Amino acid sequence: MLRQAWQELQCVTLLSSVSLYFVALAVFLLVFYVLHRLKKRKFSNVPPGPKPWPLIGNFARFLVPSFVSKRFGGHSEKRGQRKSVASPQVFLMELSKHYGNIYSLFIGSQLIVILTGYEVVRDALSNRAQVFSDRPDLPLITTMTKRKGIVFAPYGPVWRQQRKFCHASLRSFGLGRLSLEPRILEELAVVKTELQRIYAEGEGTGVDLAPLVSNAVSNVISSISLGQRFHHGDRQFRTLLDLMARGLELCINSPAVLINVFPWLYHLPFGAFREIRQVERDITVFLKEIIAQHRSSLDPDSPRDLIDMYLVEMAQQQESVGTGETSFSEDYLFYIIGDLFVAGTDTTTNTVLWMLLYMSVYPDIQEKVQAEIDSVVGSDRVPSLTDKASCPFTEATIMEVQRMTAVVPLAIPHMASETTVFRGYTIPKGTIIIPNLWSVHRDPTVWENPDDFNPARFLDENGQVLRKEYFIPFGIGRRLCMGEQLAKMELFLMFSNLMQAFSFRIPDGLPPPSMDGRFGLTLAPCPYTVHVSAWKIMAFVTHKFIRTLSSTSIRNAAIQHVTIIGGGQMGAGIAQVAAATGHSVVLVDTSEDILKKSTKGIEGILKRMAKKKFADKPEVGEEFIQKVMKNVSTSTDAASVVPGTDLVLEAIVENLKVKQGLFASLDKVAPEHTIFASNTSSLPIADIASSTARLDRFGGLHFFNPVPLMKLVEVVETPMTSQATFNTLYDFSKALGKHPVSCKDTPGFMVNRLLVPYLMEAVRLHERGHGSKEDIDVAMKLGAGYPMGPFELLDYVGLDTGKFIIDGWHAMEPENPMFSPSPMLNKLVEEGKFGKKTGEGFYKYK
Repeated sequence: MLRQAWQELQCVTLLSSVSLYFVALAVFLLVFYVLHRLKKRKFSNVPPGPKPWPLIGNFARFLVPSFVSKRFGGHSEKRGQRKSVASPQVFLMELSKHYGNIYSLFIGSQLIVILTGYEVVRDALSNRAQVFSDRPDLPLITTMTKRKGIVFAPYGPVWRQQRKFCHASLRSFGLGRLSLEPRILEELAVVKTELQRIYAEGEGTGVDLAPLVSNAVSNVISSISLGQRFHHGDRQFRTLLDLMARGLELCINSPAVLINVFPWLYHLPFGAFREIRQVERDITVFLKEIIAQHRSSLDPDSPRDLIDMYLVEMAQQQESVGTGETSFSEDYLFYIIGDLFVAGTDTTTNTVLWMLLYMSVYPDIQEKVQAEIDSVVGSDRVPSLTDKASCPFTEATIMEVQRMTAVVPLAIPHMASETTVFRGYTIPKGTIIIPNLWSVHRDPTVWENPDDFNPARFLDENGQVLRKEYFIPFGIGRRLCMGEQLAKMELFLMFSNLMQAFSFRIPDGLPPPSMDGRFGLTLAPCPYTVHVSAWKIMAFVTHKFIRTLSSTSIRNAAIQHVTIIGGGQMGAGIAQVAAATGHSVVLVDTSEDILKKSTKGIEGILKRMAKKKFADKPEVGEEFIQKVMKNVSTSTDAASVVPGTDLVLEAIVENLKVKQGLFASLDKVAPEHTIFASNTSSLPIADIASSTARLDRFGGLHFFNPVPLMKLVEVVETPMTSQATFNTLYDFSKALGKHPVSCKDTPGFMVNRLLVPYLMEAVRLHERGHGSKEDIDVAMKLGAGYPMGPFELLDYVGLDTGKFIIDGWHAMEPENPMFSPSPMLNKLVEEGKFGKKTGEGFYKYK
């Protein structure tokens, strides 16, 4: 009985389970049917497209070409010829041949509509801008940007307010105006100097241009938004650029893109998923530290850059409408800065690199550009924005490179903000819209032979630039690139200046590099190197010519009239020595009190000298004093005295930006023959000279304190200093009764390069407890015969000066142990103990 009952119970349970399975299956099929009907109804009459795969849609099919292009690129047997590789923009253009200029794809269940060709793109983004100007909420991009800033923020009142403010602020700092030209030329001078150094040293083959161009372009953006430029070797600056480049790479060309389909992948603790979180944290720390520095030093009445202007506006908005009612916040500012760096550097850098690559592959076009620049500009100056209208072929070449490469091949995705009918198709609200700008610039219906590189297509029958409405490298509609004007300025100045100075070609024995590029947010050229050579014998760029130049204006310009900028101890000492050797000297400073103190000091020193030298002939001593002082005059206006001088020598604060600003202003009023020189002890002469147009007439004259007693002068030449300039500075040093030595433009030149590491090692020896400062000083004086011990010398020179020098060198060569900072020295400087001048340093002074 029990067995029979148990069997009946099992049978009932089995039947119940089978029934449950059937019920579950029926419910699943019903839900699937309902969802399918809803989806079909939602996506009825959408543009046609390839059949999507279950769950992932067309994601894999669209993504694979990106990885193929990124990993392997493409290869063309003929120059400039494109193969039909599976790059996303090419792949999408090929699909349009099957499905039309408007077609659809799916990523998961997300509908994406691809727009192909100029007419369709313009119709959507310009004529229907109110509907198609929004941005989609893509999980990965949203995680990285929080939908703030300018580029990825949703369309609406907040975005319009922020964009309008940023555009107005950037214009106030020179965006689209000639006032920004000097900043761009300043960065170009650094690039040209480095290329000239490479060429002069015989290393012109196999040059990677990417780091130089990237640094220059980034510094232009940095000067506007952050209020500062960075030395090209600055580790912090390089780290920021690398982080932003890596962040873009991870978002576009890594497994992290899967986050857009499966958002939970963002939290995985390995691979690209972990790396993208780390990159996000590192960028956040870097930029928020810069914002904090601006906040702590903010002067609301004198904003220095975009950050300052934003902080001022934010405070005003919060005061007038309340913190919770305004969109202006430091959080929003953080993402705006990130957008400016990403949008303002990546596109321009890659366009410049494409231009130089195309010139290397098409030498005939390069020669035509150089010939035009030579005929318009000549070799006595560098190209300017005012030359743009007179260089139509150069401008046409820039435009053709932009057309061929379409550096933003797929516009940043737009989104339909409402359901609408577009060209007969229903576009549901939330649909992602991707305009294929590559297709616009390769459309055979508007471009004749679109795959051929032909700058002449942008010229009319009179040889003037022909503007074509379907040339839209900066986009179209309300999301048009905010930095278009800046980019156009940079592209013309960089291209024309580099073409004037150098020639680029593919190194011998190497095949032409791929012209397919690497797909990302922008289309970058595949890594390449070129052979760089000086194009033409030009006084300001060609090293071999400069070194043998015999220009009459320089060869015969013996220095007689000297202007010394800076009335401190060093400037006054140089003025005294120059005046005592018969030179006419003008000592310049912004402070009348300093000038009075300096001239009084010079006269006092001369009196003591005369008393000793002419003890038995006091009348001769008095005559000597009067004669020397007659050679010295003072002024608070450098611009008014420089036009009559042979040499301008600065001895001001050791601040690169200040020195560059000084020489940039004086360069505009100084005569052609005037030589510029810096007395810097730690800054690169080439960097200081880069703010001027007289790189061949710029050198270093490093005197030692006290100038009247110290016999040595380091005469420093950069790779651009002409032989005539160097000889003149060398002879001038000898005329002062000094012993000149020839130095290259390396950190610390000779004396400081040896002395500062010695002083720092003495400090480290003391820090490690291996010797007291007193014993170390005695050991070096008695054992090495030095007149002063290292700690006595540091106190005499100034601990702040020593710290400034070692910090600057450490920034340039962070891996060099000789340039490592000292915690003990840093602590003393922080406490205001600078040495003898403050009464206390390593020793106390009364």
